[in-house]
Amino acid sequence: MSKIALVTGGSRGIGAGIAIALGKAGYTVLVNYCKSDYAASSVCEKIVKAGGTAEAIKADVGFYRDVQKMFDTIEEDFGPVDVLVNNAGIEIRHPSTEYDEATYDLIMNTNLKGAFFCSQRALRTMMEKKWGRIINISSVHEERPTGNRSIYSISKAGMWMMTREHAKEFGPYGITVNSVSPGAIRTDLNRKVLEDPAYEANVLKNIPAKFIAEPEDIAGIVVFLASEESRYLNGASITVDGGLALN
Repeated sequence: MSKIALVTGGSRGIGAGIAIALGKAGYTVLVNYCKSDYAASSVCEKIVKAGGTAEAIKADVGFYRDVQKMFDTIEEDFGPVDVLVNNAGIEIRHPSTEYDEATYDLIMNTNLKGAFFCSQRALRTMMEKKWGRIINISSVHEERPTGNRSIYSISKAGMWMMTREHAKEFGPYGITVNSVSPGAIRTDLNRKVLEDPAYEANVLKNIPAKFIAEPEDIAGIVVFLASEESRYLNGASITVDGGLALN
């Protein structure tokens, strides 16, 4: 029986790339999404066409009740989650003096609160099985400030500490918890700014690899972290940024 993998925010961007890669690797993939039925269904169709098994599951992970309902449904229909990928995220760029409370709550609830309570729910059954994988999709901004995205960066810094806390607490149960910190990736979150040639040129100037990655460049690392081959890797943050952090 294949292992069950839940990818939050799996209907587009990095999440879609991860979901498809896990499906090809033989996992039964639950593609979580919040808004677009069509986008989530399209990801599932790609997985099925490649010979995998997938189902879309709608829930806003920023709400505790949605998280609980989502896990109830998964556990009833498929069984406990073996691999959790906390990918759902929102990035809204403003000067720090211009954020309002609603925007603050939206970003923090999705990026950090949602990841925490999804992890909490998954960890309970992982502890019983004495096996589990949690992969948090963070960002280079967990430690690299750039301005005009302070709340996003704060949420990712919190995710990094959550990764370390959970790795230490649950490692004795055969559970590994790691994070992946992407740099510049062509996703819906940043596609608009990257359409500005001057902005893209400025980004590329600081990347030694001299290209901006695609979601697939993150997916392979997540598949490795989900596997038995990664069993001794715990509490790590893997930076995937083409060398951006070297500047």
